[in-house]
Formats: sequence, C-alpha cells, structure tokens
Amino acid sequence: MLVLPALSDMTFPLRIPILLAISFVGGTVARAQPQAPPNVVVILCDDVGWGDLGCYGATKTKTPNLDRLAAEGMRFTDAHASAAVCTPTRFSLLTGGYSWRRDAVGLNKGVANGDSPLLIPVGTTTLPGIMKKAGYRTGAVGKWHLGFGTSTPDYNQDLSPGPLEIGFDEFFGFPATNDRMPTVYVRGHRVVGLDPTDPIRCTYDAKRAAAEGLGKWAAGRGRIGFMSGGKAAFWKDEDIADTFTREAVGFIERNKEKPFFLYFAPHDVHPPTIPHPRFLGSTGLGNRADMLSELDWSVGEVMKALERLDLAKNTLVIFSSDNGATPTNENDHLPNGPWRGKKSQLWEGGHREPFIARWPGHIAAGKTSDDLVCLVDLSATAAAVTGQKLAEGDAPDSFNLLPILSGDPKALKRDSLIMMSGKGDLAIRQGQWKYFPDLALANGWDAGPKKPNQPANPGLFDLATDPGEKRNVFKDRPEIAKRLASLLAQQQTARSTRPATP
Repeated sequence: MLVLPALSDMTFPLRIPILLAISFVGGTVARAQPQAPPNVVVILCDDVGWGDLGCYGATKTKTPNLDRLAAEGMRFTDAHASAAVCTPTRFSLLTGGYSWRRDAVGLNKGVANGDSPLLIPVGTTTLPGIMKKAGYRTGAVGKWHLGFGTSTPDYNQDLSPGPLEIGFDEFFGFPATNDRMPTVYVRGHRVVGLDPTDPIRCTYDAKRAAAEGLGKWAAGRGRIGFMSGGKAAFWKDEDIADTFTREAVGFIERNKEKPFFLYFAPHDVHPPTIPHPRFLGSTGLGNRADMLSELDWSVGEVMKALERLDLAKNTLVIFSSDNGATPTNENDHLPNGPWRGKKSQLWEGGHREPFIARWPGHIAAGKTSDDLVCLVDLSATAAAVTGQKLAEGDAPDSFNLLPILSGDPKALKRDSLIMMSGKGDLAIRQGQWKYFPDLALANGWDAGPKKPNQPANPGLFDLATDPGEKRNVFKDRPEIAKRLASLLAQQQTARSTRPATP
C-alpha cells in the first residue's frame, strides 16, 4: 500500500504532484492528478475597525459576504496592522518589513501625500515580486498611497517608477487617499482621461499654491493639498467603489486561465464618507456605516467572480484593514469593538484588525485563531505558498502563516510584534504583555506636544486580564517591563526579526 505524508508536512512544490485520491480498481492504483498553484487575493480595506464586521460581533452593521468568508475560512482575533495609519501598513504588507526601518516621509511618521515619490525602493523583494517570480500574473487595484517617481511626480507625464516597477504587472487606482489631491485615477504609468490642454498642477506646499493660484477644491469638495487642472480626469466620489470593484473583477476575468495574485485595496470606509446612492441610508447609522455595506458588496462581487469562473476552490483569499477606525462609537455601534483607542493610536483600537483567510480544502472552515499575526507576515506566507525560500534580508520582519492556516500543531508562531503610531512612536507586544516606552505618546495624532525635559511615563498592560488597557502595571511588574524595553531596543537595531527558514 502506498503511504503519503500529510499535506501539512509538505512544502508547496511537493503538494502539486501528490495524489488527490487513491483508489484501487481491478488491483491498480489510480493515476495521480496534479494540483494547480492557488490564486491569491489580498483585500486590504481602509479605516475598518476590529468591531465593524458581523463576524466580529457587530449587530448594527450588516456584512453578510464578509461573515460568509469567515464562516468558510479562519477568523483571527489577535491580528494587527504594523502601524495605526495607512501608508506604513501598506509598505509593510508589500515588503514584509517594518516601515520605520526606512527613513522616509510617510513611513516613520505620518502618511504620504499625493506628491510623494515612490516609497518602496526598486529592487526590493516584495509580495507581488515573490508571486511574479513563481509565474503569477500580478495586479493591484485601488488605493496606492505609496508614491510615484523618484522625486515629486508630474501627473502629466509617465508616473515611473511606481507599482509596475516593484512587482505588479497591472495597476489601476488612485495616488493617495480620497481626501487628498490629485483626484484622478492612474492606470499603469498614466492618469486616466487626462486632457493635455488642462494639465494637472499639484502641491502640498501652501506658499507654492498661493504663488501659482492652486486651490483646495477638486472633484466637488475640499481636499488635503492644492491643485488645479485635470478636470476631465476627476473621479466621482460616489462611484469609486463601483469603479475599483469593476477593475478587480476584470483582472480576475482576464487572468482566469493562469495563476494570479490580486492586491485589491478598496477606499471604503475612509473619509470623506460618500457611499453610492444605493447604499445611502442602508444602515441608519450614517454614511460611514453605509460604506461598510458598500465594502461588503465589493467583497461579495469578488467572491461571485471567483465562483462564476470556478476559481473559488483554488483561491486563497485574505481580508483585513490598514488601521483601526477613527470613530469609537456610532449610535452604539463600536467600530473598534472592545479595544481602547482609534486610528493613529498605539492602543489596541488603533492597530488590531479583522483578519480572515479562506482557502477551501486547505484552511478548515469556521475556525477561529487567537494567534498573534500581522499584515507584515504576508510576504513570508506568499513565499511558502509558492514554495520559495526567502533570501537573507528579504521580508525582514515577516513570519510564515501557512502552518497556522493549515492547522499544523507544530507551527512556528510569532513571539512578539512592534506597532507604530501615526507620529512614529513605537510599542511592543510579547505574549499577553504590551509595553509603551511613554504613555504620553500613546494617543498618536491626538497626543499633545511633550513639554521640554518632561520625563517618560512608561506603560505595561496585561491584555489577558485587562484587554481594555485600563490598568498600568509598570510599577508592579518591573522585570517584565525591563525585558520588553530591552527587546524593543534590540529589535529596533536588528536587521531582521524573521526566523531563519530551512
């Protein structure tokens, strides 16, 4: 009798030629059937909190498609963005490294603007690059927010380097956020629908804007930054979700015959919260909650496309958010669930995220995991899924989640995690303990300026007994605080925190 090792004991290249079924017919063994490489879809939404989804306990918002995704896959309760704001998190997701390791505006403090150069150096090993190396067709649709070019981009010319130079074969999206200039879509290297007789001028420098007559009003409302021109290329806010969803589905349809990787980054539910009219008023909680319904619809359309094209069974879908929600209470709906804090803050509500993974036949349906995981872990996971070994220095802070997803009881799990506020301040988590070097900085963008020579006020919280981070036990457990302070300093100077792979 032929005995095969368990799937969980194999790397992906070994899984492809395994027997999917063994049957004895007339004393012979059925011929092995090859298994195709899985498609991978990563959906990263914007400003959605841990408590926004029904599968995470929300009762006033309705997210049936996301709830179904969780019911058919694995839901994580202790998953995190690497930062409490968007640009650093997106950098970490795509590179497998903490953003604060790179000295660049928008990566270690604040977020990028619409006139930022490309923040991922060309030549960096990236998540799409890992997939492309494995023979995948790679595409990015939605919010980019990681810059174009080598200096201030000129939106009237080729926007290169950009997504296509760091591993994506296709790109359609907008440059930064829906509340920032310029208010246009980009496909590949060019603005979509730009009238060359109405060139775009864009800056975030108030003095230059005043000198050149640039305004803060574009595509129907005020935005961050200053702009003139480009009117024929303006997006319509209420149509953004429809446009991005159509582009995501189109990418899947065009590439259904080959393995593909799709990074789908909806703008929902980032302000300005302007849902399409068919979702307006759908929740009775306000525009932001209505945009949650719009987001759920977008996810549902992607799921429908996978099913219609008979791709769902061989597609790994991962859903999460780039940071926590800004509001903490919307008519008794708690966007960040039971966690303290909000977007930009080091408290759990700023960076603890919904995280769902579905891969039929590989991830057991309906499972919940309390393992500590982070969006920075997707690069190492992608390498494992495609059977590749990361070189030293690649994805320096990324842990392979594939053993956890497949239910391997011997899975190597993340021991610690560093998270960053919107002002670039750090905290560290290890096991049940979370350490803040200075609680005066925990509120991120909402923290007031520190007084000169004001001493630090460290914080230590036991999330096992105090998930709401209400009781500072720094003075009660000095040995733990000292250990975590040392670990944070060590990891800040280390080139990598990723465990070595065989």
